[in-house]
Amino acid sequence: MKTKVIYLILLIALIFPTFSFFLGNKMFTFNDETQIANFHQYFKALDLGQFPPRWAPDMQFEYGSPFPSFNYQLPYYLGYLGHLAGIDITITFKLLLALTLVVGAFGFYALGISLTGSNLFALGAAVLYTYTPYQSIDHYVRGAIGESFALALFPWLFYGLVKLFKKDIPANRIWVGVTVALILLSHQPAALFSIPLFFIIFGLTGIFSKKLSLLISLIKSLLLGLALSAYYWIPVIFEKRFIQTQSAFNYKDQFPFVWQLIFSRWTYTGANPFSPDTFSFQIGIPNLIVLLLASILVVASFSKNIKDKVETWQFRLVTLSTFLVIFLMNIRSINIWNYLPLIKEIQFPWRLLMFTTFFTPVLFLYVVRKISPAKANLLTAITIFLSLILNLSYFKPGLVVDYNDSYYFHRFLPRAALKPGETISGSYLQHTEDYVPLPKGAIRPRSLPTSKLSSTFFDTKINTTSSNPLLFRAEVENRVAETLTFHSFNYPGWEVTVDGFKSKIKNNDIGAITFNLAPGKHNLVISFVDTPVRLFSNIISLGAIVVSILYLAYHLIKKRVAPTT
Repeated sequence: MKTKVIYLILLIALIFPTFSFFLGNKMFTFNDETQIANFHQYFKALDLGQFPPRWAPDMQFEYGSPFPSFNYQLPYYLGYLGHLAGIDITITFKLLLALTLVVGAFGFYALGISLTGSNLFALGAAVLYTYTPYQSIDHYVRGAIGESFALALFPWLFYGLVKLFKKDIPANRIWVGVTVALILLSHQPAALFSIPLFFIIFGLTGIFSKKLSLLISLIKSLLLGLALSAYYWIPVIFEKRFIQTQSAFNYKDQFPFVWQLIFSRWTYTGANPFSPDTFSFQIGIPNLIVLLLASILVVASFSKNIKDKVETWQFRLVTLSTFLVIFLMNIRSINIWNYLPLIKEIQFPWRLLMFTTFFTPVLFLYVVRKISPAKANLLTAITIFLSLILNLSYFKPGLVVDYNDSYYFHRFLPRAALKPGETISGSYLQHTEDYVPLPKGAIRPRSLPTSKLSSTFFDTKINTTSSNPLLFRAEVENRVAETLTFHSFNYPGWEVTVDGFKSKIKNNDIGAITFNLAPGKHNLVISFVDTPVRLFSNIISLGAIVVSILYLAYHLIKKRVAPTT
């Protein structure tokens, strides 16, 4: 135990340069700067009492968007803890990026111990993983918080699967299920590729090593993970038809060249493989060395009588998977991208660098098991040395700035941070919000509404008693029948109640909510509630949580009271 603590301290010391900047008080420029506004909108929805967050009230000139329903969730939940503590979003964002590097490194250390039993080899794999160039791309160039969370969780899922194959017990099955759910909540494209790929690797391992009983446990764990995260992915699938889907990027333009995967110039720009002004797509020199050694050993394994078939098949399948993702990043795989709709959800072929980043340190752990101790120790030392010497310089920001929350709010939100004399942010007027989904039939306005609820007649009296945009209340007195407009886009979940009775909702010319009102005095309630699909998915997730806790508690109690022989 003491040795493990020493190695963990050494690991923190070795990877500290990768996240030390995030602990300071300065900000940095990054590609996904809208993330700060995203955090603001998730936090606002939670503050307004909506859980889980499904509507961003300030986006699209405060007509709102179902963006939170379709975007990932986990980073914002953890970030909300910082919000409750009064920490600025920019600081919270940096702390979360730092957290992902630490969690990912610790996960690989745990995986290394599980696969090799060696603290040294586990340390080598964790350092290789943390210092792989794509980690810096996600953290310092793109600021891709969702992918960073997925990268942090990959080792923990693989660790759970390895443990499950070693010991098929309830705790390990639940561990796998929970990590599956967390990855699904962290980043949709990463989950769509990683979860099937990981489970295929271990499913085929069970088949080839004749451990077929483990396939049932894999299925149970997968179903548990899907159930725990059902509140998120079920509405994504069934309610996607209610939004306008579009992408500013064409995957056909995002295939890196082979030479760019080996080495490419480091910049802090966007992704454009056909231009010298692009960020780097390199897999990493130490990673490629490991992949070469793994390939040699895998070929040799077919000519030997292998005793440990489980580990050998894992080794072979991970090596094959690494070459598969490299092939899928090449333009020669275009037919696969054209004919498999699901793979297009990855959006960018170069995004598969997530998996070369993950698989090559896994291969390192298998390689050191296959060679002599002296060679394994030497390989570990070389891997750590090359990772630090070649890649350390990448883990720094391109430009250090003094931007605070207000800077980003002014750019990406209409009224969250106004300058003197402004009624709407001047910078926001230049922002297109292309990434924010609009409901079907909605047209993005060009200005803010004068009020949240408006009438067609000047003499209609509107007294707002609750300005909560997700649970709006008002007292209205109108002399003649008319149509009122609530300036939020109509989308499944909006309800208008007049004097306790539901009113029929219609759309105006830009897709905002309108409804008819008879003459008289009325109490209005306009609320955003769960649809049957959302309610059903919430119940599934809540039920999965309760069943998991009871199932684990039952087995722990049963184990404790079991008679000894």
